[in-house]
Amino acid sequence: MACLGFSASPAAIASRSLRAPVAVAACSSAAASAFTARRSVRSVLPAKVRSTSSSTLVASAAATRSPGYDVSSLSTEARGAEGTLEYRLFYTAAGADVSPWHDIPLYTGEANVVNYVNEISKGTDAKMEIATDEASTPIKQDVKKGALRFYKYSKSLVNYGALPQTWEDPADIVPDTGLGGDGDPLDCIDISPKVMPRGAVYPVKVLGTLALLDEGETDWKILAVNAADEKAALVNDIDDVEAHYPGIVGEVREWFRVYKTAEGKGLNEYAFDGKALDRDYAMKVIANTNASWAKLCSGEIANEDGLTLK
Repeated sequence: MACLGFSASPAAIASRSLRAPVAVAACSSAAASAFTARRSVRSVLPAKVRSTSSSTLVASAAATRSPGYDVSSLSTEARGAEGTLEYRLFYTAAGADVSPWHDIPLYTGEANVVNYVNEISKGTDAKMEIATDEASTPIKQDVKKGALRFYKYSKSLVNYGALPQTWEDPADIVPDTGLGGDGDPLDCIDISPKVMPRGAVYPVKVLGTLALLDEGETDWKILAVNAADEKAALVNDIDDVEAHYPGIVGEVREWFRVYKTAEGKGLNEYAFDGKALDRDYAMKVIANTNASWAKLCSGEIANEDGLTLK
């Protein structure tokens, strides 16, 4: 796929919201290409700080890459046997592979509603992720020391995935945490109770964020709700969540704090003493990571990790 152009105008952001999740297609018999190990997580101490505020995040102009297809026509295709190193879940449109990271618009055109890619379905334990260093960036299972990675602590409490057209820049020190990003698309948690299929793409309503500090990096967890959930209209900010989805924020906070202990690691920490920050703060996080993604793709930020940018 050719690298498509950017637009800084919010009005130029995708004209269609995704009103239904992408269906998961049946597994094909074609095997994916040989597995390429993903870079290991690293702590970063950059020489240059790119943040633009001394105390809080600053919302940046929205950037988008025109998808060049009707987003509602997206489908998924599994290649390689599930449970193997070769398994990949590709996205296709009009017979061609498209990237869930680069070619699905972030913004829907509706205030505080963004598109979301579901990597890990609620109630499953396979650690799936967008393969940011592979052609078309399909979803794959994470690998550690040559073995497929599973959550050892428990199955996922929530539908867990990523926001397209975002990137957490390791060299962009977040003033409120003192740490750079983790070099991945922005993580997002759908707090609604319905189990969504792996690979589903649908709009979510942004409610807040947790500032997880993971191995020397800022690892934002955007808290959102499926826009089609029956209670979505009742929640507009983080303070509304407890009344309609009781206990979920505390459960998510604790799960991410302790889950790596089952792998022999220590407890994770949070900035802000673990407080869930409000919707406006979360939208600034999203805007900043969207701007970092645009700079990465345009070459303004060097692609030091060999990420796939088209």
